[in-house]
Amino acid sequence: MDQKATSLVKRFAKRFVDPDVGHEADKDLIGKVRRDQLDLAYRNSWANILVNLAAGAGLLVMFWVQGEVVLNTLLWFAAVLAVCLVRLWSGFRYYKLRQKTPELDDRDYKHWYQEYVAGVLIAVVLWAVIGVLQIPNVRSESQFLTLIIFSGLAGGATGILAPIFIVGRIYLVILLLPPAILLLAMSGLNYILAILAIIFLFVMLFTHRNNHVVLFRSLVLHHRNEGLVEDLRHKNRITEDWNAKLEARVALRTEELRNLVVHDTLTGLLNRDGIVEWFDEVCGRGGDLDFAVLFIDLDHFKQINDGLSHAIGDEVLRVVGARLRQFGGSQHAVGRWGGDEFLMVLAAPIDDLHSLVMATIKKTRDSVNQPINISGHTLHVGFSTGVAFAAGHNPGISELIHWADLAAAEVKREGRGNVHNYDSTLLVEQERRLNINQALRRAVQGNEFYLAYQPVVRAKDGAITSYEVLLRWNSAELGAITPDEFIPIAEESAQIVGIGEWVLHEACATLNSWQDISPTTKVAVNVSIRQIVVPNFARMVEGILRETGLSANRLILEVTESIFDQRQIMLIADVLSVLHDMGIEVHIDDFGTGYSSLSRLHQIRVDAVKIDKSFVLKMDENARVVIEGAILIAHRFGLNVIAEGVETDQQRAELAGMGVDAYQGYFFARPAKGPCLDPHWQAKKSSV
Repeated sequence: MDQKATSLVKRFAKRFVDPDVGHEADKDLIGKVRRDQLDLAYRNSWANILVNLAAGAGLLVMFWVQGEVVLNTLLWFAAVLAVCLVRLWSGFRYYKLRQKTPELDDRDYKHWYQEYVAGVLIAVVLWAVIGVLQIPNVRSESQFLTLIIFSGLAGGATGILAPIFIVGRIYLVILLLPPAILLLAMSGLNYILAILAIIFLFVMLFTHRNNHVVLFRSLVLHHRNEGLVEDLRHKNRITEDWNAKLEARVALRTEELRNLVVHDTLTGLLNRDGIVEWFDEVCGRGGDLDFAVLFIDLDHFKQINDGLSHAIGDEVLRVVGARLRQFGGSQHAVGRWGGDEFLMVLAAPIDDLHSLVMATIKKTRDSVNQPINISGHTLHVGFSTGVAFAAGHNPGISELIHWADLAAAEVKREGRGNVHNYDSTLLVEQERRLNINQALRRAVQGNEFYLAYQPVVRAKDGAITSYEVLLRWNSAELGAITPDEFIPIAEESAQIVGIGEWVLHEACATLNSWQDISPTTKVAVNVSIRQIVVPNFARMVEGILRETGLSANRLILEVTESIFDQRQIMLIADVLSVLHDMGIEVHIDDFGTGYSSLSRLHQIRVDAVKIDKSFVLKMDENARVVIEGAILIAHRFGLNVIAEGVETDQQRAELAGMGVDAYQGYFFARPAKGPCLDPHWQAKKSSV
């Protein structure tokens, strides 16, 4: 009998401290799982700390209401508060360490494991102390409520403390066993509470073990799944039968880890499926909640990927995701939509929703805009935000996201870094842009484009030196569409490459066919960065010149100040240099409105700059300063200066006095399909 009792005690003790799952994985895998468990333990500690604070405050208030607060209680709560603060500081230090150190060595693991265990055990000892001190000295109602609070702490601990098995076991025992023993020792009916507490203790121990086992097995499965995927990546030759087996095993692991399906693997946030699932769940609860979607699109993120590396870009996304995660919760969802796009779905009563959205945007901006230090780089990330309100229309989540995406895209077009609320006009505009985009694909084949030519006049003698080619479009479906509307769309969709090639070919062929102009007259064709960076652009231009028979020294390529974009300036400079060597002139169009390029003219070989017409039309004191400064610096570089938008003889005369080399504008001629054969300005000049 004694041997049986001893054996039973040993079995119970072993069961108490050992979940008996270590045999399910090898030593290396268990090491990885233990570190994951420590990460989860520290991640869960935030919740445990908050619960401790809330429960401690509740216990204090209860004793206060009952008139049972003594100095010991106040000192105890102060101790609880101090321990919570120390644990918070410990968790923060661990979080910062894990940001810098992806893998913990054995020494660091042991240190942080001990620090975590110490924090939890000190906290639970404090609870045991208050239980021992107060339960014998308070009324039965207070005893019952105290036991309820202790039971709540124990119930929460079964999940929160599941990662570290022995800590959870000790926590539950220290928390519930002393009160139960005290109640047993007391007179009256307190033994009933004691028995219930002991039963509850065993239930919690059982639940805690199950939670730990499920967690442990999930982590094991997770790492095994990662191992399978890694094997699949590196194996070049594998039999069909083995592939089938592996696919079956991966499918099995995926099913077992289905919770991972709704999360983004990079940031840990909800993915698209997760957001939809969350929205359906919240809607299914009912209530008077309304919804708003914040579409967060990081600004200039491509520069980080291209300039530093995709690995650093991924780290930035993780940090941004972590900063956004704090604004989620049971009533709000935070997810990654894809690439550098994030989503926040906010739910609140309609009267509170707008203020909640504005407050959330401010908080997220303040958080995300904080410097990000990665691999010796200090980065600052901004974002553009599109907002869509359900506004009682009961749209689906997909429609809300689409609206918010449209609003964010509008912010991008307006200059980034701002907030734009969706309205129905955006949908109309988007539909319009979509229709234009689709019509553009048929425009060249349908001969819907045509070219207009506007002369450029030399200031010295009034002679026409060149014609600028202006693209015009009369769509069979949409009617006449201005270049200001369709050119940006062609740029975004990359259709500008094909359209630009057609324009170049048509312009060169047309100029070569004109018989009534000087054989030295040139044609100026606008080209975009998208065209220039296309491989073999210079070879394409050379082929068009050869095919049309136009001499290279009669062709001018006009580019905007965007060529000075530092991200691609070397490539652009090389291409333009090749074109220049062929005899083709390069002019900078719309000069003065873009990249403040006066100081960068030495970086690219150009022949002339064109003063943007906005300065000429305005012609106030500030505009004159800009024009005179541009002329001075351009001439220092040996470049000609052409003024656009000249509409009056007074403007021409003023610009001539400033030293402009050539003009272009309605004063001389409007764009036309053929050459200008009536140089009326020469007669005006001679009469003067």
